[in-house]
Amino acid sequence: MSHPFENKLFVFIGNPIRCSRREAIDALTTVNGVIEERISTFTDFAVEFYHNGMTKKHKIAVEHDRKGCLVLLNESQFFDILEGKTKPPDRSEHVKPTLVKMKGDFEAYSKQLEKNRDEMLNQKRINNMAKYGITMPDGSITKVDLRPLDITRRILELMKTQPDHVGYVIVGTPYDKCDVCDNPIKVHINNNRGDEYGKLCEDCYNKLMAEFTGTVVPDIIPKQLSVKDNKGKIHHFDLEFMIFANGKMLTAIERGPFKYKAEVHGELYIEFETMLKALKHKLKKELSIKYMDDKGRIANGIAVGYIEYNSKRDACDIIIDGKPYTWSDLEKNIPTHEGWKIKIEFGDFDDVLE
Repeated sequence: MSHPFENKLFVFIGNPIRCSRREAIDALTTVNGVIEERISTFTDFAVEFYHNGMTKKHKIAVEHDRKGCLVLLNESQFFDILEGKTKPPDRSEHVKPTLVKMKGDFEAYSKQLEKNRDEMLNQKRINNMAKYGITMPDGSITKVDLRPLDITRRILELMKTQPDHVGYVIVGTPYDKCDVCDNPIKVHINNNRGDEYGKLCEDCYNKLMAEFTGTVVPDIIPKQLSVKDNKGKIHHFDLEFMIFANGKMLTAIERGPFKYKAEVHGELYIEFETMLKALKHKLKKELSIKYMDDKGRIANGIAVGYIEYNSKRDACDIIIDGKPYTWSDLEKNIPTHEGWKIKIEFGDFDDVLE
């Protein structure tokens, strides 16, 4: 017979008198109850231990208990139920049951809800193991962090079972941290409704995609690349390598005041070294071409570059010959070409524009 606290979600308010908070958490975990910090839609019980009565959490718990959204217990009730001396009280009688008529397969809908709740509880258990740790027989506490394994397992399962529902948003923010290794994130993985499955750095994302696609990648992928131009000047680039479901991409972005950038795409079976060789060749070619003269004018009637957002100006720059230009800068070229034809062409970054 299952315990009434099994697979139920709890929020503790204050600290117990008869034991430590840690011991209360351990006792709840023993019967497969799950602790969380904040009251949510899924919270089953809030336990009111000793506190000053002024916390926002307590006010929310009282209101949710009044509405019948959860059951608010005091310390004696909690331990009596935990020890099997009594049963949990029913939810608040202030709320009258409402009959809702549903269309479709109600049984299938109920099973899906139950599955979603089980997944949520398991995720919270894994989070609690990392946050609170596990009390060992000698009384010591050992923290076990299975979150990285769980995140990649869940994402891989979704990719394999629901590939059309998994999307990727590539970002460049250093503020959020990877769910697996705490490095700056590179990719948000979400579904087509905008719900997030995980945040991953470049390396963890590529490991995930390599496993999903069966792609073989080197154990160590270089992060920097140096290329010499035709005048003997050495340019230093940061490398970004990304694996997608249908191919791979290798990008070089110059470090420092200049912003030369190039990228190559390849099929999943193309070796990394082959892509790196092609990227070096492309960079040397781009470094050898000059579209703008020293006065910031288009030298030979044609200029090719790329568009990049400038957060300081809250506007886009046009990067030509590795230098950023504004549209106002490029207007210098217009008066001297009055009456001429003009062609503005946009293409993917890997396209060759002439």
